[in-house]
Amino acid sequence: MPTIPESVSRPSNWPTNIPATLSKHVLSSILEKPGAPLEPVDEDGNPLIENAEAKRDENNSSNVILADYEEIGPANVTDLRETPIDDIPGMKSIDMAQVVARVGPEVVLAGDLMTPAASEWLNKVSPGLQEEQVAELRLKIYQQVIGQHLETLLVYVDACRMIPEENLPEIREKVNEAFDQEQLPRMVQAAGVGSVREYEQLLRSQGQSLERMRKMFFERALAQEWMQQNANTSGEIPHAEMIAWYQNHLDEYEFQAKVKFEQMTVKVNQKQPRNQAWNRLAAMGNDVLNGRSFSEVAKESSEGPTASKGGLYEWTTQGSLVSEVIDNAIFSLPVGELSAILDDQQSLHIVRVLERSDAGRTPFVEAQVAIRMELRRQQQENTRKEYLDRLKNRTPIWTVFDDKQKNTRLAENPSMTR
Repeated sequence: MPTIPESVSRPSNWPTNIPATLSKHVLSSILEKPGAPLEPVDEDGNPLIENAEAKRDENNSSNVILADYEEIGPANVTDLRETPIDDIPGMKSIDMAQVVARVGPEVVLAGDLMTPAASEWLNKVSPGLQEEQVAELRLKIYQQVIGQHLETLLVYVDACRMIPEENLPEIREKVNEAFDQEQLPRMVQAAGVGSVREYEQLLRSQGQSLERMRKMFFERALAQEWMQQNANTSGEIPHAEMIAWYQNHLDEYEFQAKVKFEQMTVKVNQKQPRNQAWNRLAAMGNDVLNGRSFSEVAKESSEGPTASKGGLYEWTTQGSLVSEVIDNAIFSLPVGELSAILDDQQSLHIVRVLERSDAGRTPFVEAQVAIRMELRRQQQENTRKEYLDRLKNRTPIWTVFDDKQKNTRLAENPSMTR
């Protein structure tokens, strides 16, 4: 079972300055070829380390995304021991380099799980919190998203293993084009910045990079397409199976009676006694009988909750109204006829039914399309689960949450997450 390596002090010969050829970047964990060794490359994919091309195994070679890095040195900080961790330049990049999971030969870094949206939320809630509380929030974010990320990485690794290597560059080019033309503009807009450059600067301030976002988009897109291919079920759903589903879920196809109606209301109170309210509502009903629009009269004189809509009530199911008197009337009156004056003690009402649908059950002929879609969804979900189970059975997976003691240490000692 892999474990998180303990912190190791820098050797005496550790370089204090980052070579200019690295453009102040450090290596990311995201590999072009899963399982291949890490090796720095420039924007064109050429090795940055001298003679690296001759040293690497052609079958296990890999390009690596360069992640943002800020140099930590005397020019920035006079005494690291007396400087708050969040104030140390470059510390966010180091924070994002924490190993939180492994899938086979691949590592998952905190930066792979801490999306820009999550980082923004954490920055908003962090002021006033102690370091151990912030560390605990980070762990909760990782725990919330890590399951989906591991599934994606499992499928992505399987896709890279099965897809011919010569096909990957063309696939990558098309996906990157979709990212730049569709996804990136939405991300810039969601971040509230005015340009891609400003968005990239925002990502760097969070220990992220645009190249990492682009590569993660490619991984997800490839994994999604590969999943669809492996979980696709094209066989026809047997008719008998659909009928059996219908018979076993008859209660789901029962529907209540419903009605659409109009209502005029006059309230009974001390200022408007019952006989006065009765005469006023009767006059409104006579206006409708003499040819005036029900809607017009209701808007002008009704005191009901839908008076501004001409007294109209949209489709209403039986038993859903507070007034039992009105509920009984609208499900018994002939359609299109005015009711007599209805008295529910608090108010007086006149109603008219516009449309009514009796209770019943959706027949199988009308339900079979939706049933077929549901059975197809279940079939695909089962196939998807079986595929993921096969990948999990043959691929070692570890996360920081598998070791409760280590998880507790991370929460109690925030410096371990740096």
